Amino acid sequence: MNKKRNPFNLEQLSRRVVHWLCLAVFILLTLSALLFTRYFSKIYQGEIPHNRWDFLSLPGALLIGLLLLVLVKQILKKEEYRERNLRILLGVVLIWSLVFGIVWVLLARSVPVSDQMMVVSSAQRFLEGDYGRLGYGKYLFYYPFQLGLAAWEELVFYLFGRDNFTSFQILNALGITGTIGIGYGIVRQIFKEQETAAYYLLLSGLCFPFFIYSTYVYGDVMSILLSMFGVWQFLRYVKEGKKSGVLLLTVGISGAALLRNNSLIILIAMCSILIVQAIGRKRWQYGICILVLLAGIVGSKQLVNQYYEQKSGIALNDGMPYILWIAMGMQEGDKEAGWYNGYSIYMYQDVCHYHGPTAAILGKAEIRSRVKNFLKNPAYGVDFYWRKFTSQWNDPTYGCFIMTHASAEPNEEGVLEGKERGAVGDKLYAGGFNTCLKIVMDAYQLLIYGTILFFLIRKRRNMESLENYILLIGILGGVLFHMLWEAKSRYVLPYFVMMLPMAAGGLYQVHEIIRGRGTKDEAVKAGR
Repeated sequence: MNKKRNPFNLEQLSRRVVHWLCLAVFILLTLSALLFTRYFSKIYQGEIPHNRWDFLSLPGALLIGLLLLVLVKQILKKEEYRERNLRILLGVVLIWSLVFGIVWVLLARSVPVSDQMMVVSSAQRFLEGDYGRLGYGKYLFYYPFQLGLAAWEELVFYLFGRDNFTSFQILNALGITGTIGIGYGIVRQIFKEQETAAYYLLLSGLCFPFFIYSTYVYGDVMSILLSMFGVWQFLRYVKEGKKSGVLLLTVGISGAALLRNNSLIILIAMCSILIVQAIGRKRWQYGICILVLLAGIVGSKQLVNQYYEQKSGIALNDGMPYILWIAMGMQEGDKEAGWYNGYSIYMYQDVCHYHGPTAAILGKAEIRSRVKNFLKNPAYGVDFYWRKFTSQWNDPTYGCFIMTHASAEPNEEGVLEGKERGAVGDKLYAGGFNTCLKIVMDAYQLLIYGTILFFLIRKRRNMESLENYILLIGILGGVLFHMLWEAKSRYVLPYFVMMLPMAAGGLYQVHEIIRGRGTKDEAVKAGR
């Protein structure tokens, strides 16, 4: 008797590929976080990620995990009050996030420097009708993709005052709080257990690297907010058939991409799922959703560019070729493997005199040269990419202190901007409080990585629906992209925030094992 062959299932295959790739990534993340830590010097001179062996992260992670298990047990102790208690917990965490962010902003007195200051000062000049930064050899001539962020900052300064950095930072604090609320909505879409929602809220209340970025005058926080909003609406559309989700999803992802280009990784994750399900489930309307998404991304970009071209009378430059960042991401430097070393500006400005096509050709030649070098010396290639990987993903602060420590710094004209940081503010960045926060962040990072790994191991035979992998696919895309791109630990913060819902799912799996349900449930399923 011939056995009946199962028909090919594209969605099932996609789930397995994503699951096992994520499993491999989180094994590496968990082992590296368990063994050592990347850190920056407290004197904040040079963004160099040092390395040290780590012996405190494991007991710290176990302690935090145990406390969370006990707290959730108490919060959801009585069945009839579970939803009420969850709503109370949501309110408490949101208030905590907002208060912590605002207090940190007021005490830290951080001011924008470097790229932050260039975009800020461009926005300030736009308010005065000065569009010189779009001209030949100027900042936005190099980086026209920053126009979306400049437009957002111009709006904020128009509403709250030209030099009012504090207003921008408080909006960031609101954005972080909103992200937590949206993440709660995502958890309720992916997981049905109330315990998972409670774990998510408690984990979010401990995400100090995200909170501290409230002082960062850049597009990171708001792009994370909009990306998470897009994910939430994506799940509403796919799971519940809410057609309004397509429009809201398009608004969210388009806004996120205007502020930070790497938000397009989430767009790619969504489109990948939609394509697979359009084919596998015969839902051809998903193709229309993809077209709407792409139209929103392209249209919003064109709208901003055309607005500034008309206001300034200056035709926008194509900017520095992206291939130069990839080439730089394959080079050594004075910081760490793949970190910024000035190559991109040197090639574009000094060698090619702003001629993009020539710079792109030279960038591709550099990439070929580095690939040959890695193939000729595979041990060196492995070492290079291991250092690059860990320098980004193994810093438990994700650069939150070194990127926001500047206070009362001179601007490009040499004028001192911002108020000097007080004694309490100094302790936030160099005192005992700073040390304690870093210890907590180190343990917290291992807990997040470890619980997601546990979730993936537990679910390897009973995989989730493909749309439930949306955050993990985005994280996987982030890992792959930032192995190619210029490296910086700040760049991977969005993916760490996206890990929180999945880590909550992992804690729930631990919770079930402790209660003795996991083994029993699996035995019942196996008996079927």
